[in-house]
Amino acid sequence: MTEALSQEICKQLGKLRQSILSHNEKSDIYGLFSHHILAGFAEWREEWDVLCDHDWVDKYFDEKNAYSISSLGYSLNNLSSESSERFTKAFDLLMKRDPFKGPHVSFAFQPVTLIGLILGVKAVTETGWITKASPWLSSIIERRLSSEGLTKYQELLYSYARFQLDGSPQDISMKSKGLSIEELALLEYALRRNIFRDNRQQNTSVEIRENLIEQIIKSDISGDVDEKAAIIWIAVSESISTDIGSYLLSPHYVSAILSRFEVAMKRWRYDSDKMKDPIRWPIVSEREVQDILYLVLRSYFDDLIDEEAMPKFGHKFHKPDFAIPSLRLLIEVKYADKKDDFKNLEQEIIIDTKAYLTNTKGYDRILVFIYDESSSVQEHEITRRDLKKLEEIEDVIIVSKPSQVIKGDVS
Repeated sequence: MTEALSQEICKQLGKLRQSILSHNEKSDIYGLFSHHILAGFAEWREEWDVLCDHDWVDKYFDEKNAYSISSLGYSLNNLSSESSERFTKAFDLLMKRDPFKGPHVSFAFQPVTLIGLILGVKAVTETGWITKASPWLSSIIERRLSSEGLTKYQELLYSYARFQLDGSPQDISMKSKGLSIEELALLEYALRRNIFRDNRQQNTSVEIRENLIEQIIKSDISGDVDEKAAIIWIAVSESISTDIGSYLLSPHYVSAILSRFEVAMKRWRYDSDKMKDPIRWPIVSEREVQDILYLVLRSYFDDLIDEEAMPKFGHKFHKPDFAIPSLRLLIEVKYADKKDDFKNLEQEIIIDTKAYLTNTKGYDRILVFIYDESSSVQEHEITRRDLKKLEEIEDVIIVSKPSQVIKGDVS
């Protein structure tokens, strides 16, 4: 189990590494931000060719271009006082511009570029000049943080920029559930370094790491993911060494396993009529889905229980389809025959959740697995979103039937 998980994570980290190295060119803003994030990581020390050098400053530096000034800012600690003077001169010109005027491609709307400017200002040794430049940058950050329409990732990145400017830990208040992989990664990276702090929940960091590992396994990381690649790479790498053991003993891992159901069903046997002796494994009810899940889960969890009896609720005894006592997790399986079934299934699950978890101390979470015979994918996100509003629901996994399986033809 550990080996398979490790291989998957390594594969994903390899994809992130390729994305990072694709920006490893002098003055590339995404590459410079990646260097900033990964500079203290020994594995990357020999890789970098992204910092601007004196030759670049002489030939390519454009004092009227905010992105060029930011690139120099990222590199200023490694350059001469002459380069610092060119930076301050260009920055003085930049402060005369309205950073919010024009299309939303200005540096004010690009936190990665803004961070380069901040790092450049912090590298300047002239204290009097810094006292003019810092408030101007601060006003830009505060205006962006107070504006509407920011994604959670942008909000976190601007908060990170504010820390770089004033050095004060940033108070944040975010639940880890439902966040994207880049949001989780930035939270993990910054909380670990006391850049962010969340005083609401004691277990925030543990939850973030668990969700982050789940996301890295389930995410489709392909192509260039810009500056996010470095944040995700370092957050996952550090989380592996810190929290992989608890992840393997958490409901998140069950969710990661079952989320691959559709991919694994590629080899589900359902031969065509062209074969001499076709073999077909029909799926026509909830029972067949339960059988498949038992084969999968029992391969991982020795304490898997089939139809665990719950304490009596009302006039009935209730039996969830599966239980994993070591994880305090129940698994409920549902079968959707047609599009209209989803509404009824939602109500059944809500009722079941209360019935299962009332009067029991052995379980506190439920994972819902729905097999959609009708392939009504337009219903999936609605059902998933609404059910996950229930605090007791660990995850909702909805899969469509394999295209080769034909209902009703069981010959």
